[in-house]
Amino acid sequence: MDDRPISVVDTNVLLNLATPVVDGRPAAPTGADPLKALLSSYDVHVPASVVGELSTATGSGDLLSAAADLVLNASHHLTTHDVDAKIDDPLDYGLDQGESDGIWLANDLDAPLFITDEFNSTNYLFVSLALDDRNTLFTTPHVLCKLASQAILPIEYVDAAFSYYADSKQWDEQYLNQLRHKYLRD
Repeated sequence: MDDRPISVVDTNVLLNLATPVVDGRPAAPTGADPLKALLSSYDVHVPASVVGELSTATGSGDLLSAAADLVLNASHHLTTHDVDAKIDDPLDYGLDQGESDGIWLANDLDAPLFITDEFNSTNYLFVSLALDDRNTLFTTPHVLCKLASQAILPIEYVDAAFSYYADSKQWDEQYLNQLRHKYLRD
């Protein structure tokens, strides 16, 4: 039996973890692989809709497409669930299908972690309300801090990744700085 904690993730989390790995620009952090760190540290489950969204993101030759290719190449490390037949209606809070199915899956598996990157929007509140146990909600930056605290990722890498995401994804710097001070600095 796998003793790693079960984690349910949405599409953007996987793409955001893969992006710095495939980004060859000087601003991208180097020296670690956050996607590989997640997949080796957690028993990662996804609804089939996430794999469908990843497949849709491939083929354009841009950074997002390269990230989607990387995740699909590592998809044998994901446990995929077909949840369509089990769900009456998807949640309707402005969430996409993968996020909605992921919330349902996290509740069904009683997963200790549901990781989403909806923290820059009001959807974060809706995701929190839809989860049976609100303590299961995590973001990619929070998981990166957790991986750094367990010495799975170097603290310097996570710090550089936060700057990369703030610049490239316009993630909330105040939120990232709070996590830096709480988890990356003593």
